[in-house]
Amino acid sequence: MKKVFTPFRVGLLVIAALGILFGFLTFSKKGGMEKDEAVEVYAFFKDASGLGKKSRVQIAGIPVGEIIGIELVGLRAKVTIRIKKEIGVRRNASLTKRSESLLGDYLIDLAPGTEEFPPIENGEEIKSVLDAPGMEAVMGSLQLIAQDVQQVTKSLRNVLGGDKGQASLESILANLTTLTAAVDKTVRDTSSRLDQILGNIEGISGDVRRITTKEQASISNIVTNLDVISKDVRDVIATVKRVVGENEGEVEGGVASVKETLAKLDRTLGNIEEVSKNIKEGKGPVGALVANERLGQKLSDTIEDVSDFAGRLTGMELEVGVRTDYLVNQGAAKIFVSGRLMPKPDKYYLIEAVDDPRGSVETVLVQNNPPGAGEPAVQKQVRTKETLKFSAQFAKRYSFLTLRLGIIESTGGVGLDLNVPIKFFYYSRWLEDALVIKVDAFNFSVEQLTLPRIRATVRFTPFEHVYVNVGVDDALNNTNRDTLTNKLISGRDFFVGAGVYFTDSDLKSLLPLLPSP
Repeated sequence: MKKVFTPFRVGLLVIAALGILFGFLTFSKKGGMEKDEAVEVYAFFKDASGLGKKSRVQIAGIPVGEIIGIELVGLRAKVTIRIKKEIGVRRNASLTKRSESLLGDYLIDLAPGTEEFPPIENGEEIKSVLDAPGMEAVMGSLQLIAQDVQQVTKSLRNVLGGDKGQASLESILANLTTLTAAVDKTVRDTSSRLDQILGNIEGISGDVRRITTKEQASISNIVTNLDVISKDVRDVIATVKRVVGENEGEVEGGVASVKETLAKLDRTLGNIEEVSKNIKEGKGPVGALVANERLGQKLSDTIEDVSDFAGRLTGMELEVGVRTDYLVNQGAAKIFVSGRLMPKPDKYYLIEAVDDPRGSVETVLVQNNPPGAGEPAVQKQVRTKETLKFSAQFAKRYSFLTLRLGIIESTGGVGLDLNVPIKFFYYSRWLEDALVIKVDAFNFSVEQLTLPRIRATVRFTPFEHVYVNVGVDDALNNTNRDTLTNKLISGRDFFVGAGVYFTDSDLKSLLPLLPSP
C-alpha cells in the first residue's frame, strides 16, 4: 500500500511546484501593479542606457512604479512608465536618471510635483527630465583627475626628491622651529616690558606736570636769582683782575694759579648764565617744557593716550561659544560656532560659522529638446545645496538695547538685542542679561524670498556658561520646498536649542586640568 501512495504524493508535489512557477512567471510578466491601479505616462531621454523593462521608479528610495516599455523615437528614447495612482503625480513632475550601482544599472527618481498643478492623465508626457552622466563620462573625468594628480606628484618629486630636496625640507623645518620659538618668547616678554615702560613714562609725565603747574613761580625766581648772582660775580672778578694786574710784578709767582682758577670760574659762570637765560626764554627741549605750559600738557596727554591704548589692548576679552538649534519644520539641526571679541563692556565684534540645513539656493537651466507645446525650450529649476555660512557683526550697547550691523549668514543684515532684567530663583539678585530677546533681519536681496528673512529668538541663561533659546525663523515668507530634496527653501520654521560659552579667563583656568603629553 505504501508503494502505491508514494508515487502519487510525488506527482502532487510536482504539480503544485509547476503551478507556483506558472503563477510567478505570469505575475513577473504582467508586472507588479494592474492598469486600473496605476497611471501610464512617458518621457523622452537622451540616453536610456542602463534602463530596461521592470526598472524601478522610486521616491525617497521607495518603489512607486516601473518601466513597462522603451522605444526609439527619432534620436531619443521614449520610456513608458507605470506609476501608482495614489502618488498623485502632477503635470510639473520631473524625472531624474540615477546610477543604482557601479555595474551600470540605473533607476529613475520621481519628483511628483506640487499641488498648484493639475494631476497628470494616462498617456501624457512628463517633460522635465534630468539625464545623469553615464559611467563613460564619469570614468573620463576620473582619468583627467588622475592625470592632474600625476602631474602634481611628478612636480613634487622633482622639487623634493633627492638629497637636495631633503636638505631643503630640513632647512624649512629648522627655520619654522626657530621662528616659532622667537615669536613665543617675544609674546611672553612684550606684556611685562610694555607695562614697565608705560609705568616709567607715566611717572615722568607726572613729574613734568607737577613742575610746570605747581612750581612754575619758584623756577622763575631761581632763574632770576642766578642771573643776578652771575652779574655780581663778574663784577668781583673784574675788580680782582684789575688789582692783580696792577701788582703783577710783585705777586706774579704767587697768584699765577689764582688767575687760572679765576679764568675757569669766569667761563663756568658764563655758561651758567647762558643756560639759565635759555631756560628762562624757553629755548631748547628743557626750556620749552619748563616755560611752555601748553607743550608740557600735550606731552602729558600723549603719554596718557598711549597708556590708555595699551590698557585696552591688554584688557580685551574673548568669548567662544557653540550652539545647536533644532528646526521643527525642516526636521534637522542648525549648528553655530561663534567667537566674540569685546574691547569694552558696551561693544563687541562677533564672528560665526553656521551650518544651516537650508543651505544655499541656486537656479539650474534644464533644456527640453524638443520642447512641449506652449513651453520654452529652456526651463529654470531651483535647487538647494549644502554650504557653510559665515557671520561678521559689529555690536554697540546702549543701556538695555544692543544694536548689531554687518554680515548675517553670508548676507547683509541688521539686528537688535533687548536685555530684560529678571529675578531667577537660583539667585538672590536681579540678573540683567539672563533674558535676551534677539531680532535679526537679513537676506534682503535673495531672489527666492518675497520679504526679508526675519528671525526672532528668546534666549535664557539660567546658569553661567549655559543657555537655552526658542524662536521662529523666516516669519514673513510663505512656505516653499525643493521639489527634488523636499528641503525648505523659505517659509516660517520654529526652533528650540541650547548652547555653551566660555571666556578666555575660563579657558586659561581649564588649561592646567588638561592631560600633558
